[in-house]
Amino acid sequence: MRLPLRLALTAGLALAAAGAAEAQPAAEPATGAATFNIFLRSTPIGLEQTVVSRSDDGWVIRSTGQLAAPIDHRILVFEAAYDDAWRPRRLTIESTRGGTPLSARTTFAAGRADSELVEGTRRINRADPVAADAVVLPDLVFAAYEALAVRLAGAAAGDEIPIYVAPRGQITARVDSITTQEVRTAERTLTAAIHRLTFNDAQLRTAEVWSDERRRLLRVSLPALALEIARQDVVRVSSRVGGTHLPGDEVVRVGASGFSLAATVTTPVGRDAPPAGWPAVVLVPGATSAGRDGTLSGVPILAQLAAALSEAGYLVVRYDPRGVGQSGGRPESARLRDYAEDVRDLVRYLRDRRDDTDRDRIATVGHDEGGWIALAAAARERRIGAVALLAAPGVAGEELVLERQRAELTRIAAAPAERRERVALQRRLHAALVRDGSWEGIPDDLRRQADTPWFRSLLRYDPRDSIRRMRQPILVLHGELDREVPAHHAERLAELVRDRGRSTVDVVPVAGVNHLLVPAVTGGVAEYDTLPDKQVAPRVAEALIAWIGNAIP
Repeated sequence: MRLPLRLALTAGLALAAAGAAEAQPAAEPATGAATFNIFLRSTPIGLEQTVVSRSDDGWVIRSTGQLAAPIDHRILVFEAAYDDAWRPRRLTIESTRGGTPLSARTTFAAGRADSELVEGTRRINRADPVAADAVVLPDLVFAAYEALAVRLAGAAAGDEIPIYVAPRGQITARVDSITTQEVRTAERTLTAAIHRLTFNDAQLRTAEVWSDERRRLLRVSLPALALEIARQDVVRVSSRVGGTHLPGDEVVRVGASGFSLAATVTTPVGRDAPPAGWPAVVLVPGATSAGRDGTLSGVPILAQLAAALSEAGYLVVRYDPRGVGQSGGRPESARLRDYAEDVRDLVRYLRDRRDDTDRDRIATVGHDEGGWIALAAAARERRIGAVALLAAPGVAGEELVLERQRAELTRIAAAPAERRERVALQRRLHAALVRDGSWEGIPDDLRRQADTPWFRSLLRYDPRDSIRRMRQPILVLHGELDREVPAHHAERLAELVRDRGRSTVDVVPVAGVNHLLVPAVTGGVAEYDTLPDKQVAPRVAEALIAWIGNAIP
């Protein structure tokens, strides 16, 4: 994350820009508690418990929470007080970052913010001019976005709202667009308001803020920081964001190991099925995917591929991973091989329970870590006829995690000593998880976050183990501008097939395309939300369709 290491607590997330000081929120928010799950690059790293309450003279937002490595941030006390018109009055934060105590105490009056900031033994006092109606958003305290949700409820596209980022001062952000999205939970259906924001701050650039009908925060997406924050009721097993609907869609449930997977089968429309049935493709999301459409930064990657494949004459299955959306199952106890078994269950469903599928022409397509799941499934399921890997990692799990950690430390400009310390801690963690090493010196909160069946299996997984057991043809398709899984992973996968496997392999590099498979400028995560083209590049779909046609003719 591109966050200052010095006074990181208060080097705030600032989003939204400046309306007039007398502007009023559209309505009062509902009071009460909420819990938010926090994800870094789709990996869960922490929780924050939030309470919004009424006071005698206004509103108070409080929270506690904890984020694991590489952020390593613990919120002991957060309290932001606003008056009846949601103008800030005071801010109190007590926290630790990497074991260092951090605190901030700020009062707001007469167009000024007076702050006392403490980092370890250092104390700083400063005063900043600030708009009377500024929203206060300190860094890594996501309860603060409850105030932004209230302010946005009365905003229109083009509005600007002032944000106070202690201790950097005030910035502004513009409301670029406002849309709505249906979100279904077990209890009810929500209509979320989605505000897309651009702000004059090089650190964050863009954000997406979701709120419900009660003016309470649902979700925050910060692509430049690779952070997603979502209220627990919309990420648990019983919830699913209303997704993409295609011609020929059929919603089905497929039996798995003691539960059912929720899936969408898209059948070609406007043409007759071949005598043997439709050739079929199963689209495999990553285990931490938001759902069957494979939506990342507003791009429904798998839904768009499903549309292209069905138009080309393929029956396509996309599904919610276990424990996500409308699928059952317990993700907290699942390993990579369990997700691979879910793919095998879907293949068996196509072969044994549908009469419109060509039983001998079934392929799987996996994106990102879904590529690993597709490989693991194909190594055990001969009824899978071909496997396409899109933007998939090509190294073992331990190496992949360390590679991503080093990239993250480079991105935040960590000092050499901190880099060495963080990497050493990560290696000790891997040794404890994979080789039954000692847990001595590993913080308890980090152990709780990392000691899961999924993460253990991810660290242990090596794609070469699956490849050496496969006979199916493999496609490796990779965007040359992929910065999340850099393009060298594609060549590594191809080498594994050529050197270790019994399969054939075709490598298709796609110029000008990022990890989301859309046209890009730099490929960096920070530009995802600013890209004008949110469609999977036609070259990607064309190459995939042509290859599948040859692999399962």
